[in-house]
Amino acid sequence: MSKRWLYLALPPFLLVAAAFVLVQLFLELDRDAVDRKAGERLTLYRQTILGEYQKYRYLPYMIARDPRATFVLGLGQPVESANRFLQEMAENSGVELLYVMNAEGTTLAASNWQDELSLIGRNYGFRPYFKSAIKGEEGQFFAIGATSDEPGLFLARPTPVTGAPLGVAVVKVDMRPLEEAWAEGGEIVFASDANGVIFLSSRPEWRYRSLSVLPEDVRRMIESTRQYAGQDLKPVSRQPVEAREQVSIDGRVYRHNTSDVGLLGWTLHFLVPVQEARKSVLPIWAATLSLCLAYAVVLLVLRGRRLRKASVELRRESAELKELNTRLVGEIQERRRVERELLEAQRGLARSNRLAAVGEMSAAVVHELSQPLAALRMFVAGTRKFLEKGDTGTAAENLDEIDALQSRMASLTQELKRFARPAESRIEKIDLRESVRTAEKIVRPRFEETGVVLKLDLPATPLEVETAPFRVEQILVNLLRNGADAAATEDAGEVLLRADVSGEQVRLRISDNGPGIPEDLRERIFDPFFSTKTSSGGMGLG
Repeated sequence: MSKRWLYLALPPFLLVAAAFVLVQLFLELDRDAVDRKAGERLTLYRQTILGEYQKYRYLPYMIARDPRATFVLGLGQPVESANRFLQEMAENSGVELLYVMNAEGTTLAASNWQDELSLIGRNYGFRPYFKSAIKGEEGQFFAIGATSDEPGLFLARPTPVTGAPLGVAVVKVDMRPLEEAWAEGGEIVFASDANGVIFLSSRPEWRYRSLSVLPEDVRRMIESTRQYAGQDLKPVSRQPVEAREQVSIDGRVYRHNTSDVGLLGWTLHFLVPVQEARKSVLPIWAATLSLCLAYAVVLLVLRGRRLRKASVELRRESAELKELNTRLVGEIQERRRVERELLEAQRGLARSNRLAAVGEMSAAVVHELSQPLAALRMFVAGTRKFLEKGDTGTAAENLDEIDALQSRMASLTQELKRFARPAESRIEKIDLRESVRTAEKIVRPRFEETGVVLKLDLPATPLEVETAPFRVEQILVNLLRNGADAAATEDAGEVLLRADVSGEQVRLRISDNGPGIPEDLRERIFDPFFSTKTSSGGMGLG
């Protein structure tokens, strides 16, 4: 039988194995196709960035050569004609800003001279593009504007273009239209700078996030140049993104390709969801599953034919089964008789269980009420004596205690009734010291009877807890009474109840100097009706 099933399972197994091989082959082909497309798109995006750069690279050089803009350096103060010239040049060229700074980095002429956020008089000597240009080099820097808070590419040239520089001519190119064009294309592409910070992205939420955790020295350098002022530059992924073929960002996994822009250490990144790199997988597995299902259908059809043949044989054997049924009828009648006897036995057992439950509840009532009754007898006897002596004040106090005890007994009976419905026990906020004192009053007769000393070590401040007070008092009464019984055999029997607070927990510790519970009996102390007390009449319900 096992070999037969092995042969039947062999074709689906071979189909799945072949599908697995095909999936691996097509996965590789899909990845190659995605990577080729990514390479083509990266080349296009790289050309758009470089084209935007080359488009405006000449402009700071032209401004640095034009005396209409640079004559303010000789005057050392802003001049309206220079501002108007720069404003006109900015409008005609399409750049965001044109401005001229002196050797100290202070702006003396700017195309936005009439705006509220004019650059006139502002110093940008801390910017790297200024530091490069004032040394006679070409300055290039991408940053968020220190005044406008708008990002852009800053291109700078020294003026005059030959000889010792007297100032710097700057062009700010707005790169946001380029970024918006990326977003409209529907593809996931972004650019990172030499420090690994994303500054252009088709996903706006990734802008000004880093490819990995930035070192402290890099963060300090970025802060000193105010390149990305006000941005926290948190990593875009838990794992570093650089040079990884597959990355996970915001819970999605992407195929990752990069290309060097060739400008300022910039890198272009192109992401494709891994689903697109696995688009051939689903059809292969779907076809494999369809073939397996078709194979299963054929097997079921063949099995149906065999079953129809078998049914003919079964009808032939049905006559024999009728004879067997006749014999089974007699056995069934005998079984029913036995079941009736068993039912009667179960009913008797149920009655016994109910009687046992009544016995347990009676024992519990006797156990829980014996202590308050003993205290009640003591207070009644004391009251009589005080009345005989005419001490009505003390007698009245005893009557108050008797009233409290009867209330306690009523509460105990209510708690015993709740034994079957423990969820009804009321939770309230109490001072645990009052529960301790109530329990102490109830067990005081037992301590006086045994001669054991009861010591209470309670703090002066309230022990506020949320609990069921009567349940706590029942526990304390049982523990204190057990301590008194255990220490009664000692010459100087003593029971100590200590309360302390540890953080948000209140702890009550009860100890006695009795002989303790033997090691071999400790596992049974929670069994109902088990007790180590042989002389004091313990019931094993505490």
